[in-house]
Amino acid sequence: MNKQVSKLFLMSCFVLVFLAGTSVMVKQVMVEGQPTNQTERIVADTSEEKANLERFDKLDFEAWNNRNWTLFSEIHAQDVLVSDMTGNVTKGLDQHLQWAKNVVAFQPESKIISHPIKIAAGNWTAVTGLLPGNMTMLTLAHWENGKITEEYLFSQMPSQ
Repeated sequence: MNKQVSKLFLMSCFVLVFLAGTSVMVKQVMVEGQPTNQTERIVADTSEEKANLERFDKLDFEAWNNRNWTLFSEIHAQDVLVSDMTGNVTKGLDQHLQWAKNVVAFQPESKIISHPIKIAAGNWTAVTGLLPGNMTMLTLAHWENGKITEEYLFSQMPSQ
């Protein structure tokens, strides 16, 4: 694992430990059904890093939330490799798309409310997503030519 990926992975782990250890609850005000991102924290230095984070917003807020599978497919590479929070691995866009459709069929309320923390380092992004029920997800993604080529999903449910 190269130094840049290791740094991003460690920062991602820190974010998850912080959220789990402090039981942080991010309250998000919705305006016309869209997040206002009032609590958003962004770390990105280059225009490419900022563009990847913008694409990730588009992926979640436009493609995932609206079940726009065409846009979802445009943002992922044909040979995308995805490992989800249960350890399930999909290889290729067709498998990942089917996985996504299965998730929303099983959990139709699964929509991203906000991205409180967004970090980019070179071709890697780490983004937290808040879902209904105060569920927090973290997605670690590798980008090439504006498309996700690798995606690692982690989730944290609030303690009862």
